[in-house]
Amino acid sequence: MTTIINQLPFPMVSVATIGLLAAAVLTLLLGWHALRRLFDIPRVPRPAGMYVTLGALWIALVTFGAMSAGTMVLLRDHQRVDARTPLADVRCEAVSPGHVRAEVRTSPSAAPEHYDFAGDTCIVGVRQVELRRAIGLLGVRVLSRIESVGPVRRPVANPEWKSRRVVDLVARRTEAISVAVPADAQVHSVLASSLHGPTLAQNAI
Repeated sequence: MTTIINQLPFPMVSVATIGLLAAAVLTLLLGWHALRRLFDIPRVPRPAGMYVTLGALWIALVTFGAMSAGTMVLLRDHQRVDARTPLADVRCEAVSPGHVRAEVRTSPSAAPEHYDFAGDTCIVGVRQVELRRAIGLLGVRVLSRIESVGPVRRPVANPEWKSRRVVDLVARRTEAISVAVPADAQVHSVLASSLHGPTLAQNAI
């Protein structure tokens, strides 16, 4: 799993917090005005344009707040990507004819993950999520994660149904890419970029 705290840009945290709080205040205000009209409580008339403006502002605040919060949810499993961002170190070696073992380390402090499966190379599946332009303005444009190693899916923090719904909310485009790591017992870094798909580099992160 990735560490969320180190990846969250301040503008996104601010928008998510202030936006959702402001939306809650507007909800109470609009609800109070609706109740006064429903029960015919005496009030000073307000122009209809004011309610249209407040309603549009409420929608914008909820939308931006929800998209920011959704991006934070995805950061539990994904990594924020910029230029040549390392996703993982992968070591692949043949343990017998037609059988390989992969060691995956997603950060220097993370414990290595081990996978054994049939094959001559280690195929690493990478998912790259390009976020909507509005989210990009808040400092996060692309998220990536090592989704599978060979036929084995890596564990995730978010349930699949939750991740899928959040991706539908915040993603402009998603892409699944396979990277072949040779079974040479050397450490290769899987690198991702916000402009290009993942590539393979020799040696550790």
